[in-house]
Amino acid sequence: MKTLLLVLVGITSISMTSGYSDDLLIVGNGHAPIYFSNSTNIRFDENGDMKADYFVKAHYIGNSNQQLKIDYKIQDECVDDGPWDGQTIGGDTYDDASLKFGLTSSGLQWITEDVSISNSWFNSKKNDDNRQIDLVYFDDGVSPSIPFTSLGDDAIQGNEKNGSFKHFDSISELGDQSGWQGTIFLNAPAGNYRLWTIHPSEGIDGCDRLSGLSIPIIIKE
Repeated sequence: MKTLLLVLVGITSISMTSGYSDDLLIVGNGHAPIYFSNSTNIRFDENGDMKADYFVKAHYIGNSNQQLKIDYKIQDECVDDGPWDGQTIGGDTYDDASLKFGLTSSGLQWITEDVSISNSWFNSKKNDDNRQIDLVYFDDGVSPSIPFTSLGDDAIQGNEKNGSFKHFDSISELGDQSGWQGTIFLNAPAGNYRLWTIHPSEGIDGCDRLSGLSIPIIIKE
């Protein structure tokens, strides 16, 4: 199994005070925050407007012979590939939204082998040659941050009718805000992991500056 060490140097963790989730920690309280959750089910408000911007639900903690299903519902701004300009919030088309996935051990070593993440869109060979979402990894001493990495597959791909994630004008779990909704399936050997989403973080405010979010995953024999 190939691993690359993630070193978080000189950054402190503080408790998140706004939003819906008490189990979130912010690592780096600057332009591109990284969020660690202690729960596999998360709903939190990045903008402090009492509307959730991020919803994640892992459906079970399973074993290595089963796929783990994880649902994501993410407000447009969180995956906006362009700068936040104060007037319009992008991320509502396949051309201006991006989202990548990564997996680390509980000791924060990036893992790229012997695991697979996919969904029905990526499972089609006409859409992706190896039929899975290629994972992000970072060199030693580099944490999920700007600039947005060129490594790994963009999970938001497709067109208006068919895609890996789908865009909706209103999502109830996000306080009826517009956003992206999708499901992925994870296969991995038994172990303790953190499943990451990696974001463009090009903006200066709100969810547009988010660079990474992780949730814990436990897979048993």
